[in-house]
Amino acid sequence: MEHEAPTRTDRLAAAMSEVIGGPLGDHAGGHRWWHASRALLGVTAVVLGAGMLGKSACVPSGWGNERQPFAELCWTDLAGTSADAGTPPHVTTWLVRLAELLPGSGTVATTGALAVLLAALALLATALLVRVDAGRPWAGAGWAMAPVLLVHWLSWELVAAVGVAVLLWGWTTGRSWLAGVGAGIGAAFALPVAVAFVGVVAFGGRLRDRVDALLAAAAAYVVVTLPGRARVEDPDVGSVWLFLQQVGAGGSQTSRRVVQLLVLAAAAAVVWWLVRRDGRPTALASARAGLVMLAAALVVAPSAPPEYALLALPLAAIAVRRWSDLLLWQGLTLVSWVITGWYVGEALVPTVADDARAYWLAILLRVVGLVWLVVAVVRDASVDDDAVETGRGEADPDVDLLADARHARA
Repeated sequence: MEHEAPTRTDRLAAAMSEVIGGPLGDHAGGHRWWHASRALLGVTAVVLGAGMLGKSACVPSGWGNERQPFAELCWTDLAGTSADAGTPPHVTTWLVRLAELLPGSGTVATTGALAVLLAALALLATALLVRVDAGRPWAGAGWAMAPVLLVHWLSWELVAAVGVAVLLWGWTTGRSWLAGVGAGIGAAFALPVAVAFVGVVAFGGRLRDRVDALLAAAAAYVVVTLPGRARVEDPDVGSVWLFLQQVGAGGSQTSRRVVQLLVLAAAAAVVWWLVRRDGRPTALASARAGLVMLAAALVVAPSAPPEYALLALPLAAIAVRRWSDLLLWQGLTLVSWVITGWYVGEALVPTVADDARAYWLAILLRVVGLVWLVVAVVRDASVDDDAVETGRGEADPDVDLLADARHARA
């Protein structure tokens, strides 16, 4: 099966490839060992290592200073510092206690041990995403090379993101029960994953497959949350409801529930349109539907810390075909992350005192980024899905047409 080459189908990837020789040529032979899976696993490892270095500013203090982790953007809930007041499921405390039994002591040693576990999960997600779409193995680069992965992987939300990857891989490869397990575990760590499950299983499969996936998801969710569920707080960090509350227009809990249902219903209508337009049970279609539902859930979530961007990353890597769209979303998300950290860490106080408008900007940027992902999905679904190769078929001004008469590009 012929694989899609990103440097032939994406203008941004083609332009970036110029520094290493340009887009893949017509006669490129490839390499028997450095195929997409191994290459992207190596890239993921580099990104994870760089992400750990990004937390190094907090290592000397052992994340012990109250405001420093946020002001210097090195916070991690693995070390007990989190931007929001929510808590992961109680099972994470067992993992922390297990990590404390390993050699070394203190917060830094425990965080390092937990990081090894999460790194293995991140590599697993890469391996699965490479195999989600047989014709587009390099789509996994959208996860492996993501700036969002670099800055946020040291968080319990990574477990939920890996659950999304398992959900997508399991469903698109006919392993409905395994897809349900991934969704259940993911939802236990971040409830919006349950909404993504609805979108992913909208394409393909039989009714029995959907029932099996649902039962497996429910069982996995109960097993993970049985020792104690994650606590859902009132409007918190990153939430549009917190913004409305701060401007005096928060409304009642009932009105919030109504708006949440309306937004999710609108997303479901978009998914229905995707199903009607492209009923083929493809990995691309499932990822698109799951991303639309998840983006809607993240927009109206009562709490949406910056790490929640990880939840959308596996779906976005497969569903969004243009790197420019992926990078725009992540750029907006990272700017939102920086502002959020500075706001929570009170690094903005010397300049804006208690003015929360900078934080409102962070919320706006996060929401705009999610909306952009949905727009990109709808736009791409509105045109032919067949990849259009760029930079091929035209005559090369530096080629001698007589000497290279047999060359395909001549």
